[in-house]
Amino acid sequence: MNWKKTSIAFGISLALIIPAGLAAQTPPAKIKAGAARARLAVPAIPAKPASLARAALLRGHRVPSVTVASFGQTASKAKPPAAPAAPAAAATTAQTEDAKVYNAAYSLVLEEKWEEAAQALDAFLGKYPQSGWSDDARYWRCYIMDQMGESSEKIFKCYQDFLKVYPSSSWAEDARANMVQLAYQLAEAGKPEYKAIVKTFENDQNEDVQLAALYALGDMGDESSLQTLLDLYDQSTSSRLKTQIVQILENFESPKAGQKLLEIIRKETSREVRRTALYALSEKKSSEIITLLKDFGRNDADLEIRRTALMMLGEMNDPGIIPYLKELAVAVSNGELARNALYALGESKSKEATAALLQILKESKSTDIRRTALNVVAEREDVSALPMLRELALNDSDQEIRRMATYLIAENKNSEAINSLKEILSASKDEEVRRAALYAISEHGGEGSRDILLQIALTGTDEEMARTAVYALAEDEKGVQAGLLLDIFRKAKSAEVRRAALTALVERKDGISVTELGRILREEKDPEIKREVIFALAETKSDEAVAVLVNTAKTDPDYELRRDAVSALGQIGTPKAREALLEIIKKKEMESDKETGIIV
Repeated sequence: MNWKKTSIAFGISLALIIPAGLAAQTPPAKIKAGAARARLAVPAIPAKPASLARAALLRGHRVPSVTVASFGQTASKAKPPAAPAAPAAAATTAQTEDAKVYNAAYSLVLEEKWEEAAQALDAFLGKYPQSGWSDDARYWRCYIMDQMGESSEKIFKCYQDFLKVYPSSSWAEDARANMVQLAYQLAEAGKPEYKAIVKTFENDQNEDVQLAALYALGDMGDESSLQTLLDLYDQSTSSRLKTQIVQILENFESPKAGQKLLEIIRKETSREVRRTALYALSEKKSSEIITLLKDFGRNDADLEIRRTALMMLGEMNDPGIIPYLKELAVAVSNGELARNALYALGESKSKEATAALLQILKESKSTDIRRTALNVVAEREDVSALPMLRELALNDSDQEIRRMATYLIAENKNSEAINSLKEILSASKDEEVRRAALYAISEHGGEGSRDILLQIALTGTDEEMARTAVYALAEDEKGVQAGLLLDIFRKAKSAEVRRAALTALVERKDGISVTELGRILREEKDPEIKREVIFALAETKSDEAVAVLVNTAKTDPDYELRRDAVSALGQIGTPKAREALLEIIKKKEMESDKETGIIV
């Protein structure tokens, strides 16, 4: 690229802006050295080595694992695009399944087995459409079309579709380069419309050059370069360039830069440019800036700008801003603006902000605002809010707020939180809130929570809550031993709770032995529980269960249970179980013969 012949759209030659040897200069101390330039990644000039895999590596693309022999492969045409990269995961020893499948297809590309590679890539894209390798596969699929002699229009369309789906892919630059070549071929063949399509690529490259020049100006940091940036801003019609200039102005300490940012916020028509200027201006953090942000937050015609201004105020952590935000949250009729004021309070880490949020919770007449305030309080994880949350959970008139407050208490992993939940569980008259407290206790975890859940499981009068307590205990496999669940099964008064405990035991890996299941089956009176035990024995597929099931099949007075036991033997399916079934059949035949008077 000839930098001296490349001009900025504003009509200023880069040769006039960027002096020779600029890279060796040290930026003045008054500007953050290199901060702006770091945001721009200047694309490297494409290399064109013969090997596809080597091309990918030299250009910094991701590539899957390839053998040394692969680097000897060359493309059959002179114009190969630089080869793409694959996700880094594919180069690791423990490859994911999609990486392995992609690697196999990629190897076929390197071997120039175009038909096989096309089929393999199509299969990969069909099976793994969301894979991190999908853009690589799509790019190579277009490349293979060229190698196989497809029409230039079809190949062009393939690359065009690729860029629509993967505009930020590491292959995007290669796809554009190939489209440019195809466009010129098509234009020469009498189809000039293709040149117009790729013209936008040249515009993008020009703008990248312009941005490089802007960052060079920013790194200079003197009054002359600042004035040049201000002039460029006024002459530009590109929102992208204006946004970048605003980001560079943020690094200048000159009052002139601050005045320009203020002018941009007040007069610019692009929302994105205005928002960027607001962010830049808020970095100054002076009393004058706070006053300006308050004005924009309350009065600007653009709601997005008002929201941005409020968030910037919240991030300043200035206690003096809290009354302003609180007033907006309570007094403003615009619900969206009031919510934004609440979110801004949430950004502030001060105790004053917590107090303001709790006061809004207590005093606001809007249910929506109160619920939003409660959510904001939750995100702060401030233990000083616990007493208010407890009060809301027990006494608030809005059931949803009572439930939300209960769950939020559980977010605090301390003894005060668990004590509050215990109080809510015992004192609340709202069944939904009590259930919420139970769920919150189970989520809280810890020994104190387990004691509460065990008590409810054994003595609770609400069967649904008692079952919930059992399931909550069962989920805590690390803290709750299987023996505790077995104890609940033996001692609980409710049949529903006992069944819940049995189900939990059966589902655990360390849950319950065949011996214990057999004992339950022999001693249990509840037919539903006995049926569950029979099903559990069938699932063991163990010969140890055969004798227990045979005994039930022969002796249980309940016909349905005897039939279930026989079915369970069939499910076990071992030779011993089949032998037991034959024995039962023979016994039944003999009993039938006796009844009919047949003597064998």
